Amino acid sequence: MTSRIRWACVLLTLVGLTGQVKAASLKVSPARFIIHDVNPGALYDIYKETGLRITIFNDDDVARTWLLSVHRPSERGQWERGYSEIPDARWCWFEQNEVTVPPKDKAYALLFLKVPENEKYLNQHWIATLGVDGKPGPGGIALAADIRVQIETKSLPDATQRPDGLLGLAPSIVQFDNVAPGSVEKGRVALYNNDTKAHSYSVTPLFDDKSVEQTVYLTHAHSAMPDPGWLAFPQKIDIEAGGVATMDIELKVPGPVTNASLHGNKFESILLIKPEEGLARFVRVRLVAKEAPKTE
Repeated sequence: MTSRIRWACVLLTLVGLTGQVKAASLKVSPARFIIHDVNPGALYDIYKETGLRITIFNDDDVARTWLLSVHRPSERGQWERGYSEIPDARWCWFEQNEVTVPPKDKAYALLFLKVPENEKYLNQHWIATLGVDGKPGPGGIALAADIRVQIETKSLPDATQRPDGLLGLAPSIVQFDNVAPGSVEKGRVALYNNDTKAHSYSVTPLFDDKSVEQTVYLTHAHSAMPDPGWLAFPQKIDIEAGGVATMDIELKVPGPVTNASLHGNKFESILLIKPEEGLARFVRVRLVAKEAPKTE
């Protein structure tokens, strides 16, 4: 299992006007991160698997105690575009539900994850919210921070069950390996309308929207595809209630003269698939360029 960590901090400060001004702060890191290739049925100790743990900093002169919890975004937190909320927040949990951080120090919170063993949970993109809250009571402070976790399960093209969600897809990753400049590659994704009504889905490259922060989505060691025009795909797909359709994707990489620098690099595009109403899903399209020929 791999992860992409966004090493940012959530920083909140509360100032109370009593006999003197006292400041309390809550600073946690990271603010969000992605966990890739989660296999349903497997138990993951996130720290052992990826080296990632939640760090809680205490810049105050007194110890602070924080309560840790996991939520679905509809209960608390925010979505990222293209993700659904985790079906059950209990699939993700902390080793301890409470942590005390000494003055001018930091403490760590360890996270665990287990998705039930069911093929319908393959090809999924979910969001879960990790909550860090000041413990109520004497000396407690009313501060809270939310951490977004993007959970992506393994990609499988030939599922025997319909993928979970109102819009299911298989595979969730279209991978083109060892691609030489000037070549043409073809891939296919099955789209499952699991709703009780028909939908018309639009398909657009997510990064066409310049307000999207690419690092929130890109897989580790991948760069955004240099030109969205390298990909051809249907811009609209109609699927009846309970139906399934295929989305063909064609990759055309320009010739070697203009793309010598692409050799051996990894690129990625995110295709957003959005119904006329409701939440969108997405497909990752990855390109690994062929290594440059060796010269004598």
